[in-house]
Amino acid sequence: MKLSKGMTGFIIFIALVVFTYVNYTYVYQPRMLKIEQLDRDIEITANKIIEGKRIAARLGPLKEEYAALLKKLAFLEVLLPKEKEMVMIQDTLTEFDVDFTNFTPQNISWQKDRIYGNMPMTMSLTASYFDLIAYLDRIENLPRIIDVKTLRLSKAGKEADKLNISITMYAYVLRKEGSN
Repeated sequence: MKLSKGMTGFIIFIALVVFTYVNYTYVYQPRMLKIEQLDRDIEITANKIIEGKRIAARLGPLKEEYAALLKKLAFLEVLLPKEKEMVMIQDTLTEFDVDFTNFTPQNISWQKDRIYGNMPMTMSLTASYFDLIAYLDRIENLPRIIDVKTLRLSKAGKEADKLNISITMYAYVLRKEGSN
């Protein structure tokens, strides 16, 4: 069976159209989709590189700021005791002629969004006016932050040189890492 030139040309044309369709559908379009995806990935990566360069440019000042903040934290750790580290207040009493009758540290009240809380303490004691002044001076010069909020004085019976003293103080306490 011999095909005419027209029929051969038509079959070749149909084969070329089928080849073009198959090539376009199964080769060209998937490769174009892959190229578009790779272009998007390149753009995302380029943006990440630009952001990384911006961060790297700020790294020096951020390291300096971090070092300064670490220094401040170390200073605060000296001024603010960790949790109930209040033995030094009672120890201070023994250095003076003070009759200690009551010392009551209370629960720490944590400030919201702060790294510290305050711990109220009440104490009652009997001492002379000058021993009281020396004791309060000693508390003021402790390496911790302690505020005397109230101070009540009254005579201790018939003794003119002794006073009954009631003191309310607040000690500021540094929050332990990880505690809420």
